[in-house]
Amino acid sequence: MEANDLRSYISSHKNIFVLRNKQFRDSKLVIDGCNLYHTLYFTSGLDQAQGGEYGDFETVVCNFFKNLKECSIKPYVVLDGGDDGGDGEFRNLKKKGEITIRKAHALSTGRPRNVLPILVKTVFVQILRKLEVPFVQCVAKADWETAALANEWNCPVLSNKADFYIFDMKGGLLPLWSFQWKNLSLMNQSDEKFVRAKEYFVERLSTHRRLFLPVFATIASNDDIHLDKGSLPNWAKPSKGSTVTKDIDALFKWLSKFKKPKEAINGVLSHIRDPAYSDKVLNVLTQGLEDYQLSLSSIAEFFTSGTALPDSSPCLPEWTLQQLAKGKLDTVVMDVLVKQRTVLSFPVENSLYSSSNRMSQPIRQTIYALLLGVTDGAYVEEYDREELEITSSRVEAVLPSKVVPNLQLETLWETAWNWRQQVLLEVLLVFQPPDRLPVPPSLQLAVYVTCYWLKQAEPEPKPEFLRALLVGLVYGELSRDPLTQRGAVPKRLKNLKTRKEKIPLDLEVAHAYSQWQCSLRDSLRLNQLLANPVPEPEYAWLYSGELVHSVIRDLRRGVGAEVLLAGSPPALQLYQQLMEAVEPELEDEMRARLGWSAGGSAESAPALQFYQQLMEAVESELDDEMRSEKSKSSNLEEKIYEQSCSYRTRQRKRSHKSDPRSKKSELSHWE
Repeated sequence: MEANDLRSYISSHKNIFVLRNKQFRDSKLVIDGCNLYHTLYFTSGLDQAQGGEYGDFETVVCNFFKNLKECSIKPYVVLDGGDDGGDGEFRNLKKKGEITIRKAHALSTGRPRNVLPILVKTVFVQILRKLEVPFVQCVAKADWETAALANEWNCPVLSNKADFYIFDMKGGLLPLWSFQWKNLSLMNQSDEKFVRAKEYFVERLSTHRRLFLPVFATIASNDDIHLDKGSLPNWAKPSKGSTVTKDIDALFKWLSKFKKPKEAINGVLSHIRDPAYSDKVLNVLTQGLEDYQLSLSSIAEFFTSGTALPDSSPCLPEWTLQQLAKGKLDTVVMDVLVKQRTVLSFPVENSLYSSSNRMSQPIRQTIYALLLGVTDGAYVEEYDREELEITSSRVEAVLPSKVVPNLQLETLWETAWNWRQQVLLEVLLVFQPPDRLPVPPSLQLAVYVTCYWLKQAEPEPKPEFLRALLVGLVYGELSRDPLTQRGAVPKRLKNLKTRKEKIPLDLEVAHAYSQWQCSLRDSLRLNQLLANPVPEPEYAWLYSGELVHSVIRDLRRGVGAEVLLAGSPPALQLYQQLMEAVEPELEDEMRARLGWSAGGSAESAPALQFYQQLMEAVESELDDEMRSEKSKSSNLEEKIYEQSCSYRTRQRKRSHKSDPRSKKSELSHWE
């Protein structure tokens, strides 16, 4: 039996586990954050095969929290931390990695599977910060802390995880699958809105089932003991050749002959002949009983006073605990410091090639060196993909040769800003400091990652891969800004990315962009660890899988990148700035292979004709109101164009400051 089998059983077995209708509003709500971002992404029809649609995901997340606010629901999001050190939990992580590898391969060949794009959690955490939604990232697995917090506050938990059906929480559970947040309802004779949901309480069970639920859950779903149901009399017989539901019914029937949980544990042990195995089962079942007992949460004080989370491991410096809790450091920090091991994420790529993670390994080696030091024997056990198998390798902690020596984790953020910046530049193989780049601060990290990708990717990216990527960056920059998101070019590119073409996934393109995303993932983690010596970008707007794949197809048809951006001086200006930022970092031979020309790329007659037809088609669909909006947007674009011209003629001293446009005026914030 699996945990999901248990959840499905509880949700559907109405004669035993009662799920009642709930009109939910005006309350605190503790949210299982990891379960939420998985569910929101997978149920929103967003792209997975082409690397993800992070901008559209941001829209979904913002709408979710906007609707909670309309119902006077106060959300508190709790996120999982790192590897908690248990062997069983780590086996689960590896098993999930193996499943993801197979799912990603299936998706790459056109078979539908759910594979989460690798930057979804990073984007989700940044959105929470922008919306000012209270959240915490725990040191380890967060299920117990989530349940304990909700129990302490007497409010429900929102999640689909099976464990929350076992915890006896005063405020109960709202299964996320039942939470109709998209379609709010009105109270009778009132303007007050509420969310329709199902409500579950352990206390509604019979006394015996309630008492034995933790034992039942531990036996049914624990991967550490792998109990053979045939060894327990009266469990195997009723369930022989039966469905999962009958298996679970049979286990409850077997437990019904005992009066107390400890008697049931002794009953299990009495049928085990191996003393060593018996001791292991005893420890696991006893620990299972304790794990489902709730006491005061350690994260409540973080929400009320901002106090750092307690740490059971001496490996984590105090300053890292606060930053981890705020989501300003990735959980890989805990994995490396505590256990010196990590299971990497697996994108949709060409499984015949080397893993996309290989290309960004030097970036991770620098992260490991900053965390562990560079003493002899400092290494991390990485679990990565080898064809369709998960394999491990020892990766050495290494700092770039030109980096200032004696960098210590305890005082890393006190190190001079220019030294920390130099670490990042050396690792990414670039020499231009941020204040020399002719691009907005929000795109500086993306430029560095793109230069690294062009130099390190295998196979080497083709010219159209670079141009499509830069068009995507232009689209993201215009779309994230309220002043330009309604312009003609964002609309045109949005239409382009939603154009449906029934063609197989281009694995060469998918693999190239998976390498770029892996490099971005590791670069932003290194940037965070160094206290952001390069301005933190809005991650949601750096990559659109559907768009870049569509742009590549048009480029291959002879449509130039400038054609797709025509009609918007700011868009063309930004595209040219991005090209100018990348060019100095490349060798002459690579520039030649990428088809670089000093005068820019000239558009062919067929391309211009295509553009003319495209513009005529767009114009014909605009009604009078849309034409008015377009005119307003054009005026705004011209103003921004005038401002953007100054990028190449002056030195910007704000590379270490926050992006002034990082908070959109239309986003709703939480008190």
